[in-house]
Amino acid sequence: MPFPFRLLSDLFESLESNAKKSSRLGNSQGRETLIIQAWFNKHNEAIPRRGPPAVAFLSCLFPERRPDRVFGLQERLLEKVVQRAQCLGLSRMEHLQRCRTVGGLDFASSVERVMAVTDCESRPSQEVSLEELDDILDQVAASSPFSADSLRQRVTSKHGRLMTADALLTKVFRVLRSSEAKWTIRMLSKNYSPVCVPETLVMSRFHVLLPGLLRFQNSIPATVGLLDKPSIRNMSIQPSVACGKLLEVTRREFVPQVGIMTGRTAYEKARSIRHCCQLAGSRRMSVERKYDGEYCQIHIDLQKPGANIRIFSKSGRDSTNDRIGIHQALRDSLELGTTGCKIQKRSILEGELLVWNGDGERIEPFHQIRRHVKRSGRCIGTAGDSPIGAREHLMIMFYDILLLDNIVCGLESHDERRRLLQSLVRHIPGRAGIGSREIIDFSSVDAEERLSDAFARAITQRWEGFVLKGCDGPYFSFCGHESYIKLKKDYIPGLGDTADFVLIGGRRDATDEFELDVGKLWWTSFYIGCIENKDEVRRFDAKPRFRMIDVVDRHGISKENITYLNRHGYFGRVPFTASMEEFDVFVEPARKLQPVDLFKYPFMVEVVGAGFDKPANTGYYALRFPRVLKIHEDRSLQDAVSFEELQEMAQSCLRIPENGGQEEQRWSRRLRGFETMFDRSRTASPSDSELSGAGICADSLVNRQEILVPVAASQQLDNVPQSLSKRKVGQEIALYGSTTNKRVKQE
Repeated sequence: MPFPFRLLSDLFESLESNAKKSSRLGNSQGRETLIIQAWFNKHNEAIPRRGPPAVAFLSCLFPERRPDRVFGLQERLLEKVVQRAQCLGLSRMEHLQRCRTVGGLDFASSVERVMAVTDCESRPSQEVSLEELDDILDQVAASSPFSADSLRQRVTSKHGRLMTADALLTKVFRVLRSSEAKWTIRMLSKNYSPVCVPETLVMSRFHVLLPGLLRFQNSIPATVGLLDKPSIRNMSIQPSVACGKLLEVTRREFVPQVGIMTGRTAYEKARSIRHCCQLAGSRRMSVERKYDGEYCQIHIDLQKPGANIRIFSKSGRDSTNDRIGIHQALRDSLELGTTGCKIQKRSILEGELLVWNGDGERIEPFHQIRRHVKRSGRCIGTAGDSPIGAREHLMIMFYDILLLDNIVCGLESHDERRRLLQSLVRHIPGRAGIGSREIIDFSSVDAEERLSDAFARAITQRWEGFVLKGCDGPYFSFCGHESYIKLKKDYIPGLGDTADFVLIGGRRDATDEFELDVGKLWWTSFYIGCIENKDEVRRFDAKPRFRMIDVVDRHGISKENITYLNRHGYFGRVPFTASMEEFDVFVEPARKLQPVDLFKYPFMVEVVGAGFDKPANTGYYALRFPRVLKIHEDRSLQDAVSFEELQEMAQSCLRIPENGGQEEQRWSRRLRGFETMFDRSRTASPSDSELSGAGICADSLVNRQEILVPVAASQQLDNVPQSLSKRKVGQEIALYGSTTNKRVKQE
């Protein structure tokens, strides 16, 4: 019997209601678990667990796990779809707009409120099943050029001529109830916020092996197929045996399949050298350079005639055609089609896609990749980029192997995988290679010193950071303590690149307001500006002119600072305009950084980032992944970094120093001073149980004292601008403690 979408909508409604009560009653997670368990117990017999119905069920539960489906539908189109499907007149459309502007609701909730008045009316047909809805979503996605070709071919062979997205959605919205329409809209955005579906819990309730299986095959359709294998089919969905033991028993079925994306291993973020050593424990670790490129999972199938290379991106999308520029380097380095090729049938490898500059004999910064790699056949974000250099080309840096013929390498130790990789890959300078590494035994007394020195060397060479992998650990591990570790400069409070900017204006997002849970807000996102005529303002008291360069949302600014900005910005807010009495604003059309409101009296803030990068469609540098550390109340606009100073700062930080030895020594002293500072903080703290992570509790540190990076260590960085040398560590620790740092570039 088809599973009704109405029942899944009921689950989402219960989770949303629980989220709204969380701030008032507390213990949200405990109630959330009970809600999910009760729902699965109630509908357990009806939940499909095999074939297309199971795929539809999981795809609707976890729409973000279907990278082959890209919808890209704007709210304006969906608004017209709802209007046409529900025959909304002028008054009800005005009500929809008021819900969003005055009522403060997000678009999906506004649609629900407008449609709720007709819920009592009969619908033209029976209720929608999950399988029917999933089929419609497939057809809608097939109309997008960014969806997978395999999806488009499958839909075309099943339905013939494709219908337009608005025609398909009009048909389904005519049948849906108000709450179902709300969740369909959120499903199309692949974001159920404010509801966060706890993935591991829900998957385990579907089948205890599902989370583990998705590690081997990061594909819902492929994983459902695995669950139908004879060795698993007759197994209890919720057996009493521990999941880890079950995975060991059935691991012979867990063979990565060429052509199906394999799940990536888990990472821990190290917040200091000391914290990194704590995460490593007593393991012998491979400390590998983290290359600043695009992740590639490379599938080789020599049994397939013709095109035997497939490349998957980090999101799971098939990017084979988009990365055509690296195919020849892959063939040459793996010696495909020659007698020297070590691959007999198939292989799955991991690597990083980079841009090599033959003139400078160097790897180019991350933003250069977009000039060489298209997205579904389109150049995106390249409007402000310079032409490709004559000696510029893509290269691949391999760093792991998951499958080689009949050997599941992912179950072998990292040392063994590295040995196999070295025997497989032929090094071609500037085209293909294997990532560099250093072995550190963290059971030794000098492990921390060796890691600190290596990290100082990496910072000096302008590397992005390190990835630490247990030498004796497998790739596919189901033990949390065997996770990989990432160590980057911007992960460590006080070491990121900072500068003082101005916040020019703001914009409100209803979903962000709900998740912040601090009451009614005017703005949840804030726009960062640079002053362009700093000298004229300073010398002649000229009218300031600001350039919008970035925006920070709730993930890059603390709740406390958002509340402060809303409270103090309210009385000086004006609708956006390019010119006003107080200052002028320049917004680049390509970036579309236009706030709803401007602040007549802009706020001075300290912003930290993970180095510098050129945003899409621009020719200038800006801080990468900006986060607001502090709002300055004692500084004027003249203290803000100018646009010219920002570019000089970026070039200085990206340039590899000629005298690297001296800077490396300075970074070593700075890192040691940082650890010493935290040691002093630990001994001064009245409760060691409060200390965690980098050696200190973020909240207790900020509440008790403001700790500065030691001046002696800070002053050693003579080659770095002063704004990068001194920073208030306590403020950055507070930010890490109060926000989830979602990245624009997936790491």
